[in-house]
Amino acid sequence: MTGHRVTVRELTIAGANLQIGTLSDVQGSCQIGDYVRLHSNVHIGQSSVVGNFVWLFPYVVLTNDPHPPSDVCIGAKIMDYAAIATMSVILPGVTVGERSLVAAHSCVKEDVASDTVVGGSPAKFLCATSRIRLKDGTERKAYPWTTHFHRGYPEAMVKRWVEQIDSVDTCDSMNSP
Repeated sequence: MTGHRVTVRELTIAGANLQIGTLSDVQGSCQIGDYVRLHSNVHIGQSSVVGNFVWLFPYVVLTNDPHPPSDVCIGAKIMDYAAIATMSVILPGVTVGERSLVAAHSCVKEDVASDTVVGGSPAKFLCATSRIRLKDGTERKAYPWTTHFHRGYPEAMVKRWVEQIDSVDTCDSMNSP
């Protein structure tokens, strides 16, 4: 599904249920996983790899030229369940780890570990994603986001996510003093 004026260039391979917002640009030779959400005005540089269940919010840019202009092309890599917030830039060759969060207006020049939050320019480690709480009055953990956000995902998939949460909760309560 796409918005208006979207460009997807040659040799891009995309998985199931990709959503691309208005004015987004996916350059050639990219790999994009299943259930990826690109908001409006997202640019994915050539040779980038985007995993499954990734969220790229408005004006996110994945760059690929380490010293422009040049013929060198090193795409960014965004791992499964990662979220990149509005107006962030991921520099060439950077890997953003699974279930991580890049804060808004960040410039990421180094790899991001899984399950972490980074932010700033240049982006620095801020905390583990497990420390972020929902601002809905419940104080539940906001990450992994699959614990509470299910809109638009198939029932069977949501059921698996809920079972995983219940399994972790059961193990946690068994290990409590």
